[in-house]
Amino acid sequence: MAENAEAFPRENQSETATPEARAPIMGGRREAIGEATSSNPQEGSLQTMFEFNPDKGVLSWSDEQIAARILGVDNARSVSTRATFDERIDGVMDSTRAAAFSGEAQNYFCEYQLRRGDGKTHWVEERGGWVGTGEAKRLISVIRTIESEKKHEEQLFWLAQNDELTGLLNRVHLRKQIDSAIVRAKAEGEGAAYLLAGIDELGAVNADFGFEAADKVIVEISKRLAAELAPEDKIGRVAGTKFGIVINSCGEDGLRDVCIRLMNAVRQSVIATRKSGVAASICLGAVKLPDQADEAYVAMARAEAALDAAKRMGKSSWSAFSEKTDTVSMRRRNSHMSDVILTALNERRIRMAFQPIVSDLGETPRKFECLIRMRGEDGQEIAAPEFILPAERLGLVHLLDRRVLELAINTLEVCPNIHLNVNISMETVKDFVWAEGYISHLRANKELAKRITVELTETQVIDAIDASIEFVSEIKKIGCSFGIDDFGAGYTSFRNLKAMDIDILKIDGSFVTGVSSSRDNQLFVRTLLDLARNFGMQTVAEWVDNEADAILLKGLGVDFLQGYLLGKPETNPDWLPDGAPNKPPSRGARFE
Repeated sequence: MAENAEAFPRENQSETATPEARAPIMGGRREAIGEATSSNPQEGSLQTMFEFNPDKGVLSWSDEQIAARILGVDNARSVSTRATFDERIDGVMDSTRAAAFSGEAQNYFCEYQLRRGDGKTHWVEERGGWVGTGEAKRLISVIRTIESEKKHEEQLFWLAQNDELTGLLNRVHLRKQIDSAIVRAKAEGEGAAYLLAGIDELGAVNADFGFEAADKVIVEISKRLAAELAPEDKIGRVAGTKFGIVINSCGEDGLRDVCIRLMNAVRQSVIATRKSGVAASICLGAVKLPDQADEAYVAMARAEAALDAAKRMGKSSWSAFSEKTDTVSMRRRNSHMSDVILTALNERRIRMAFQPIVSDLGETPRKFECLIRMRGEDGQEIAAPEFILPAERLGLVHLLDRRVLELAINTLEVCPNIHLNVNISMETVKDFVWAEGYISHLRANKELAKRITVELTETQVIDAIDASIEFVSEIKKIGCSFGIDDFGAGYTSFRNLKAMDIDILKIDGSFVTGVSSSRDNQLFVRTLLDLARNFGMQTVAEWVDNEADAILLKGLGVDFLQGYLLGKPETNPDWLPDGAPNKPPSRGARFE
């Protein structure tokens, strides 16, 4: 089995999915954060002092009851000398501590593992110093349990390298393994391979059996794949339903055998979930290293193209990369999606879904975020990720931004008592011609623009801060508000926050989901709220999907709430039964 396949020990796995996407990608985040912080509250607060008399060599405890609990003994007086205390230290004595007890050092600080009466060890922190002179000279020290802190550090270190749900390497660290395999293959003249495995039709599992079942399928498939690998091979989870696999010794003839063995391992038996058994399968895209890719990012991109080709052949298929594979698949996707987007724009099939934003539970919504939707020629809705990312790549996202603004203006014209938040892409902000066209449309509807908040994601702002500042300045002159979406996901500096004159901070949903049960998330949200208050900004918590989270967030001081608890996005809400008007309405056509 691949050496990195064993997950960090955890007690359970449970459903965790964002309210917006409801996909299994976030499967383990809540559990990972919870376990990193959920130590015994009493153990986490144990602290006492002791006094060491160097003449008599004895220890006196300030609180013998707490000392007994820290030491794991029935009576702290059984550990009343330096020798009996030192016997309980696991491992080599810290040199600074030894020097202090010997009188060679005035102060000391150290951490070590203490062996309790039951033989188990746990981490403690000890710090102290000498006080007094002559016969009154004493070493006064404080000892404190830090086991929970050590576990938290260990968990954070593990999370920095591994996927939270499966325990496999994460995308960043798998990429390093690919680079290492390429270097090794070049040096030894022996072929290697990178495989990308994609789970077939996991969305159907989500829909039929729920997200917990989908998470179970992901975890079980990860185990089956890892069990088929040699110790020197590596496996990681590179996306929600995809696993990257590095085969460090794989000739051209052996590539087919490896792929078939992995596909058979996945479909060898039904995966049992709480609701039903799931017959799972995978497709595989394969790239030879270093012949077809001499850098990790190239290998990953080409394996993606090969996987696309395999999926077109049907479930449980595999495909090896070739130059033809990459060129044909990419051109086909680009050409097809370009036609889909342009046709939808021309036929007015771009729509808006409105999701409520409220200041408290039970409030009648007057503020909504506009989420773009596209209806296919067959009348079925096309998921936003399927057309937004290609639109950015094909240079068509400007048209989508402009269309969303037009629909928002039309809606505000017929609904005088609402406020709308619209998203804009950084591609539009950075392009002078398109940015000016966007701003001009706002100027032409200045009275309505006062009821619009334009949102940019934090990561986009960081990528082009100068263009962002200039754009924000222009729209605020018109009367628009400006908001930062997904705040906390990037690293915006205080200086940039002040320079952009932000009105609204939308806290990244990953810190909101499950906040009532996560002390880490509570601390993060408090920090962001303090920051927002200091800069005079209002705050929105998105992805609010349960009442416990909502009540806590309001208690912490969040100004607005958004999420499935408050309302799902609707294209035809009660207050706008026909949806956003495709054309500017007549001045008399208004809804109260």
